Amino acid sequence: MTTTKNETLGESGERKEDVKRQKLMEDDDDFEKNQALVKEEVVDVHSLMRPYYAHIFPSKQLFEWLSYEGATSSKESRKDQQQFIQNREFCFTLKGEIFVRYNSYQDEKSLRKDLKTKVPGKIDIGPVFSHNPKNRLAYGGSFKPVERELVFDIDMTDYDDVRTCCDQAKICPKCWPLMNCAVKVLDVGLREDFGFEHILWVYSGRRGIHAWVCDERARKLSDEERSAVAEYFSVFKGVEGGGEKKKTNLSFGSGKRAWGGGKMHPRLEEAYWKVLKPFWEKEFLPAQKLMESKKHFETILSMIPDANVRQKAEFDFNTNKMPTVSRDGDVDVNTWRWQRIVKAVEDELRGPKVNWDLTSCLQRIIFSHVYPRLDAEVSKHMNHLLKAPFCVHPKTGRVCVPIDPENCDAFDPFSSDAPKVHELLQEYKKFGADENAVKKTAMGKALETFERCFWSKLKVANEEEKKKKMMMNNNNVLNESNKNSNAAADMEF
Repeated sequence: MTTTKNETLGESGERKEDVKRQKLMEDDDDFEKNQALVKEEVVDVHSLMRPYYAHIFPSKQLFEWLSYEGATSSKESRKDQQQFIQNREFCFTLKGEIFVRYNSYQDEKSLRKDLKTKVPGKIDIGPVFSHNPKNRLAYGGSFKPVERELVFDIDMTDYDDVRTCCDQAKICPKCWPLMNCAVKVLDVGLREDFGFEHILWVYSGRRGIHAWVCDERARKLSDEERSAVAEYFSVFKGVEGGGEKKKTNLSFGSGKRAWGGGKMHPRLEEAYWKVLKPFWEKEFLPAQKLMESKKHFETILSMIPDANVRQKAEFDFNTNKMPTVSRDGDVDVNTWRWQRIVKAVEDELRGPKVNWDLTSCLQRIIFSHVYPRLDAEVSKHMNHLLKAPFCVHPKTGRVCVPIDPENCDAFDPFSSDAPKVHELLQEYKKFGADENAVKKTAMGKALETFERCFWSKLKVANEEEKKKKMMMNNNNVLNESNKNSNAAADMEF
């Protein structure tokens, strides 16, 4: 038996790569998913980055967005606009995990040239600084971030305690809907509660999503203000004492209902009834089978502060009680067992001695499992880096593409919705290897989503802001001219 220089043998003589592939297939029921994982490992993503940057990467669109044409100062000019974008940091991660920070560019051509020369495996976007980041050492303490999009990062690994299908970096169709749930909750909250309009949602390329809030008001937020926004959306607070009992910071006002006690904050109330509760009952419980898993079932029971309710639920679990079609309809056993817990809680709340601690436990269980879990530190600081849209994830080879927040359920990260770089290059060659060919590839669909859901509206807002500031500038000039004329007239008099 011979091996290549990249293969080594195990103790029994098998190639370690063969053993690894067999392990992948044994550890998961989904053979096709494991085959995809094996294929992703075989592809050398970095070897494809140079042609990707040369022919497909949309540096023009990226540069136009980050330049915010018309959105700088009231005395702007083309020179001012160049200075604005030149003060923006681009961070490259080169092969070998070498970080090159504080890159800056005066135009899209210089950015593309550097991409093709340095061939970064990852691109991160930083803030706009007070001075060109390349010259930061010359400015000492006066060099500081002055503007940056308000960003959010949600990673599937933060849901590992509620996932039964996957863990760590793995995702599958059973757990990915958690990301859709997060988009629905956060997008509405950012728009309706904070009045933000220009929000770009992006697939991270592997196991999560990013949000870029690009309104000028959002970009000018201080770190303290960013922290306040992040805290507003931070409901899940981890587990208690290293155990499995989950913590939330939910608070309830006065008022009593059949179950639920007083109402929550209006935003949480709306998120609960419109998004979280339906998702929990119809999708999450059946997909994750939490009511069939002893570990997760006990976690849920630990959040119910009533012995009678817990006892009834334990009886269902321990006796493997199941629904019947004639009596309960075609319902998943996990949803059915949850419905029986809900009924048990309602019965207790109607009893002569009400345990009012029960009034909010069902909401707390649902929020602690499926409410968006932010990496709040990413949002709190203006100078935090975040992976650029349209770059390629080095582990999966998938492009970080925009997501339509109004149709996020239709986004499939396992399909051409999140294209792989080698597939894009094959399509590019197939369709003629020119500018029009890019539009025919899966990147064309991604760019259409970018334009339709985000950039077209932001361009209009930038133009309106530009006209408004030009008008203000002209009025200031006119007022100054009139002031000088009046002063001269007074002197003549």
